[in-house]
Amino acid sequence: MKIQISPERTIGEVQDAFREAYPFLQIVFFSKPHRVFKGSHAKYLIHDRDQQLGAIMAESKEGFLTLEPNMPPFHAERLLEDEFGLYVQVMRKSGDTWLVTSVTDSLTLEQQNAKGRAGENVHFLPPDEMDYREQE
Repeated sequence: MKIQISPERTIGEVQDAFREAYPFLQIVFFSKPHRVFKGSHAKYLIHDRDQQLGAIMAESKEGFLTLEPNMPPFHAERLLEDEFGLYVQVMRKSGDTWLVTSVTDSLTLEQQNAKGRAGENVHFLPPDEMDYREQE
């Protein structure tokens, strides 16, 4: 998949393009970088989806980011940082929660997405069979 990156695009536009390809993953933006296999600190999270990329880029650049399904999340994060000066973290859906993928950064984007899809019913418990022997 290719995502267009330009100073005029917003965080939300990039997030939507990413989620279109990987519906059980999301990409979140931060004002400071993080190390590989480490999560970003929440106080640096950029919440405003309408924030233009040009305001948070180290240097204004335009281009396309190519993300292959066999690419690990840390590689995608590093590409955004190296190519466009953007600090991001890939997160995976797990039930109703979003998890930072830093612990499983060695899995590919495709594998992370599949793991998120499998986690959709994490809170589902099959009905217990009633054991009639316990009744009085």
